[in-house]
Amino acid sequence: MTAAFAKPTRNIAAITIIAVLIFFGGMLMLHAVPIAAKDKIADGLLADFVITFPALYYFIIIRPLKISAKKLLIVISLSCGVAYLVLPQQQREYILQVRKLTAVAEIAFIIYAVTKFNKLRKIYLVHKSIFPDPVYNLRSAMAGVMGESFGVKIIASELAVLRYGLLFWKKEQAVENNNSSFTAHREFGYIALWCIFIFAMMVEIVAFHFLLRKWSNTAAIIVTVLSCYSFILFIADLSAILKRKILVNNNQLILRTGLRWRAVTTISNVSSVEKIRYDYHSTGTYFKGGITSKSGNLLITFNEPVLIEKLYGASRSFDTILMNIDDVELFASLVSAK
Repeated sequence: MTAAFAKPTRNIAAITIIAVLIFFGGMLMLHAVPIAAKDKIADGLLADFVITFPALYYFIIIRPLKISAKKLLIVISLSCGVAYLVLPQQQREYILQVRKLTAVAEIAFIIYAVTKFNKLRKIYLVHKSIFPDPVYNLRSAMAGVMGESFGVKIIASELAVLRYGLLFWKKEQAVENNNSSFTAHREFGYIALWCIFIFAMMVEIVAFHFLLRKWSNTAAIIVTVLSCYSFILFIADLSAILKRKILVNNNQLILRTGLRWRAVTTISNVSSVEKIRYDYHSTGTYFKGGITSKSGNLLITFNEPVLIEKLYGASRSFDTILMNIDDVELFASLVSAK
């Protein structure tokens, strides 16, 4: 793991832990203390939601990762929304007053975003005319308009997840006729495995929801909504794996596994293509790009390292990739012939 990627990961993990502690710790205290002390605890929790957490977000995420300070408005709005759902009526009145103060700034931000939409659309269409890859074309367009930042990559990645998770029936734009495409899920049996995961997730969501309702109905609703987002993520993963195929054209090779990662290189850069077992082990460094961390039936080695672009913006170069692909023999013969 590179140092550049390790730091954002640590920062995100830290702010996530803080958010969980504030929410669940505050809710536990709010329901555990006597009624006489509940109002004071609610006031303290309100301050944590509206002031403490946004301030920590600024110093842990925005400032170290050099993200636009405008993103803090979104964090404050979300914090106020959660506080309004979980706190008693008296504190809700305070939240409404805070929202009045931030409303003007949010309206100005929305106007700014609308003015950038046309420019964003033009740059996206330019990238689309070169190669129809909605995930990375959107990321490139947003980076061109709003700057190359970690926050922009995260937003673009989340939009990609929603696109494939909520619009899973939408067909992928056709590529040029001279492209040969290969799927990556059939030989591994990923659809059957995915169905097992989804069934287990649905059972867990329902059971956990009713368990939390005994403690707090609001907490149960919030956790269930977050779990449903994970459900959308699983749908997006399968949808993208089925649609985003491996492509080979004249001298270009596009390797990818759904939304998870992508590598673009030339066929002339390929050193070797080898069919292997699913229990492959090596002491050398290679990128594990299979459908699961221990799967992969194709080992492809390059003369020069290729850049692996992951969904949430982590990029690193490798000279060997382990991945899944259906019909390895046909793929190897096609690459060798070209």
